[in-house]
Amino acid sequence: MAERAGVSLTTASHCFSGRRPVAAATQELVWRAAAEIGYRHDRARANIGILIRPPEAVPGFAFGTATFADLAGAVAVAGLARGYTAVTAAHFDDLVGQTPRLDGCVVLYPRHGDGDLQSLVHRSMPAVSFDPDPAENEFRWWVGVNYVDSIRGLLTHLRSRGARRVAALVGQTDNMYRRSILGVYTATVRSWGDAPMIRMADDGIGEAAGAEAAANLLRAGDPPDAVITSSSVFARGALTAALEMGVKVPDELMIATVTDGPLAEYASTPITGLRLNVNRSARYLVELLEARIRGAAAPAMNPSVALELIQRSATRRKPQIDGRDAAGLPR
Repeated sequence: MAERAGVSLTTASHCFSGRRPVAAATQELVWRAAAEIGYRHDRARANIGILIRPPEAVPGFAFGTATFADLAGAVAVAGLARGYTAVTAAHFDDLVGQTPRLDGCVVLYPRHGDGDLQSLVHRSMPAVSFDPDPAENEFRWWVGVNYVDSIRGLLTHLRSRGARRVAALVGQTDNMYRRSILGVYTATVRSWGDAPMIRMADDGIGEAAGAEAAANLLRAGDPPDAVITSSSVFARGALTAALEMGVKVPDELMIATVTDGPLAEYASTPITGLRLNVNRSARYLVELLEARIRGAAAPAMNPSVALELIQRSATRRKPQIDGRDAAGLPR
């Protein structure tokens, strides 16, 4: 390790013992070398890394979304409960060198062909992910979400409330979450005999991008009467666009998000969403990571978390029965 860092054995030792001060840059070199060769100092405190992979996570926090912060925080607390401290970063290169000991990593929402997850596997660093990498079939250490049943349930809820033309508004990041939304949405609306209506919005712009995409949908010759979004930020944008265009929510347009959160709950017209149990997800992730650190075999069946449908005003249109509302009047 000292040779790899280009320092003396004594300096490397001081980086872990703390007996003598070492320059921060030198300390980072030594700790980085330790992570690269998989060295774990027995007397250093156990640490896990949390990698938040979607590029929209940081700007999303500024826009008001709580999804990534809630899950990362829950993983950190679940790690503390088992004796680990946590270091958080967006990239693995930003993580190594920041702690004297790195026992494993949790990767949240890896992208398609995720380079950081591949790097962790290449380094033989114990790692688990929340959602699998869609491009990596051999990596079995992940906790998943029952997207199929959850998203189909959301679409069925909209259909039961009278939706006849449902659109989907999604972000740009290619990961299992986005692929699941588009896959389940497309299959479901086609099973109804409808054509999919899909619009993409720029994750980096946030609510304004969601409003622009929703306005584009509402100006179409055959506009939707319901829309599902991949984030509560886009859902708020869709609500803003509808209100500015004089479209009544939920009577003329129902709005729902696959990612629930405060933005949806406290909107001027509260928006229906699918809620993730972050504590359960975090517990599964840390338990799986501990199993991997111990050298256990990959799980035969991956832990899965269901999403809870939270119904709010933006989809509380009177339910339809054979083209009539609940009072029996034609619609």
